[in-house]
Amino acid sequence: MTVDDRTLPPTPFVPPVKPSPSPEGGSRPRLGIRDQMPPLGLTEYWYPAVPAAKVGRRKPLRRRLLGQDVVFFRGKKGDVVALSNWCPHRNASLGAGQCIFAGTVTCPYHGLTFDETGAAVAFLGEGAKSKFVERGKARARTYPTRTLHGLVFIWMGTGDPAPIEEDVPPEFFDESALVQFSEQRWKANWRPALENLQDAHAFFVHRNSLEVLSQDVAGLNLLLHMGPERPPTKVVNGRALVFENPRFFDFIDSHQERKSTVVRQEFRESYPKLDGALWPKTETRLKLARIMGFLRRHLRPKADWLVADEEWAQGVHLPTTFRLDYQTHIYSRAVTPLDEQESWVFYYNTTYPKSPLHRRYRVLNYRLYYNWKQHRNFSGQDKRIVEAIDYEQPQERFSSSDAFPLAFRHLVVEHARQPRSATR
Repeated sequence: MTVDDRTLPPTPFVPPVKPSPSPEGGSRPRLGIRDQMPPLGLTEYWYPAVPAAKVGRRKPLRRRLLGQDVVFFRGKKGDVVALSNWCPHRNASLGAGQCIFAGTVTCPYHGLTFDETGAAVAFLGEGAKSKFVERGKARARTYPTRTLHGLVFIWMGTGDPAPIEEDVPPEFFDESALVQFSEQRWKANWRPALENLQDAHAFFVHRNSLEVLSQDVAGLNLLLHMGPERPPTKVVNGRALVFENPRFFDFIDSHQERKSTVVRQEFRESYPKLDGALWPKTETRLKLARIMGFLRRHLRPKADWLVADEEWAQGVHLPTTFRLDYQTHIYSRAVTPLDEQESWVFYYNTTYPKSPLHRRYRVLNYRLYYNWKQHRNFSGQDKRIVEAIDYEQPQERFSSSDAFPLAFRHLVVEHARQPRSATR
């Protein structure tokens, strides 16, 4: 079964349409829901912006977010704060300046100095008698920030910030949680960077990843034989897209039990239009999975679900956070648009250590193994594929296994916060 994304019914708010070539050689509007998703991202949200450790006390840090250039520096109390990168005097880059005085950033061109509220407090080039700093238009735009577990989140909206708890995973507000994270820069728009989730790519793209090679038989069959069927989805609180069965894996397991009880026949399938060719070609991964299953049964402690809140358990949460509860840890991937061509991708690994020794083990495991295995090796394969996608091609044809990314598009268009009048 295929679905043409561009034949979907219109949604309540539609941006200006873009013309695309028609078979007759003219142009026609593209009316698909894909084109109603803003290329620069959803502005009225909190996003992960930068690791706090990257922001020093002497030198500001410039970073592009949602098409806007932002400069980060330390306020008087040491917290990371953010202003527009462009000096309101002559549009020089504050990111190229210095933090000469505590809690301020100084423009490298004429020495105009701003505090964390965006107010101009000194004009070093003109001297202490300068009247320029008294002008209201000398103020730089501010962006609200909040640092949680060492990661700086930023509000990119035009009005007062929404409660940050609505946009950021709950473990960031839990002192007992150990949240470790890393970031990558993808040469891809935020939309395709987030849409490669819960579809048919998992086993094919990642079949040689360490994550797949370390699966037991149940996990391997889950990845290989999801098939075209997917459980129905629902929207929770207008902010999250989840499966109606909150434990997606339970659905797959029961489906596989109905389908067949013979693992060997499930693992390799015959394709009639390939003259009966089998895929996978060999049973090497199956044999390895049996070994891994034996080791897990004897070495891995029994675990339980870590997330009870349906909104944050399994699925995707606005603006751009994808979540999976692995029972031993919580995996999250959040995408912050950089501009129309690139994205910042943040990975969160959340655990709940039971002792200081257990905490040290989790930190060491993340730094020496997990970060590379999950975020560089596994997600690095996603990165290479997504960076080669031409998202602006005029046609897409969805399969039934693409139900989740298609539902995500509806979540964005139908439920995302809309820009409000500026109050700052």
